[in-house]
Amino acid sequence: MKVEENFNLKQHNTLAIDCHCEQFLLIENLHDVEKVMPYVGKQGLFILGSGSNLVLTKDIEKPVVHLISRFHARIVDGLAIVWAGSMWNDFVMWSVKKGLGGLENLAAIPGTVGGAPEQNIGAYGAEVKDTIVWVEVFNYRLGKFQRLSNAECRFMYRTSIFKESDNPWIITRIAFELTPDAKLNLAYDGLKHELENNDIMQPTYLDVANAVTNIRQRKLPNFHEIPNVGSFYKNPVIDEKHHKKLARKYDDLVSYPLENKHFRISAAWLLETCGFKGYRMHECGFSDKHALVLVNYGNATGKEVIGLSKEAIRAVNQKFKIKLKIEPQII
Repeated sequence: MKVEENFNLKQHNTLAIDCHCEQFLLIENLHDVEKVMPYVGKQGLFILGSGSNLVLTKDIEKPVVHLISRFHARIVDGLAIVWAGSMWNDFVMWSVKKGLGGLENLAAIPGTVGGAPEQNIGAYGAEVKDTIVWVEVFNYRLGKFQRLSNAECRFMYRTSIFKESDNPWIITRIAFELTPDAKLNLAYDGLKHELENNDIMQPTYLDVANAVTNIRQRKLPNFHEIPNVGSFYKNPVIDEKHHKKLARKYDDLVSYPLENKHFRISAAWLLETCGFKGYRMHECGFSDKHALVLVNYGNATGKEVIGLSKEAIRAVNQKFKIKLKIEPQII
């Protein structure tokens, strides 16, 4: 384990916010994980993945733990077991190239494998919870490794037990059940059109992953070029009465039916209808490629980003009587 003092986190968050931490603990392997114990104080530790779902508004006082970014995955007893520090898309492409299905719709999502269960990442009708068997964690309060089953992870839309602020866990490995006969999920029209436009009528898992990647690259800004954390808001859910009222007023309303007569509304549509696509305030703004993405055009602070995000929340609520919820973690 490597330890650095007064460490700059700008290169460890995809919004490129300039903040520091007092101690940065770099975990290089499973044996290193237990070495964090002497650094655990009353406040605990802050676990940092790739920082692709994080907005820093201040320096982090507690020690920051970061698993080294290296890819390691293997098949054991029919399960794909992956090091949490592996980059998520590297794992997705590894799986589809082996002819294993289940993750192809989740291609090109930034972040680490360890970050995937925390927010239950999802895209194009798929969620990572549908393939996770167990999540291995190191409990730094008890000093031992534990495994949480899928049910114990308490997965819900864009959240899980790992998002609870007081949990004493470092995610170390995850087991996925991926199969060569998993049914393709092509429910989203955009995905079907992408495949058809490339004359792919009988797609493989790799074809779907490539199609998803192409769509995301066209629609979303690359954080290496323009710093961002991807989708900044969750898609809100409204009841049938509210949906009917909006549908009568807006012919282009983008929504998806759910159970119990509820509908999920596109947060991007709400924001774009309010005029936020391409809107800029000082050094931060909403992407001109996708209204759901806030970007850092230069030296924006986390507080400036949050200030702009709140302005959008107020505008959407005033116009649609819908309150958007921020998706990334705010520190």
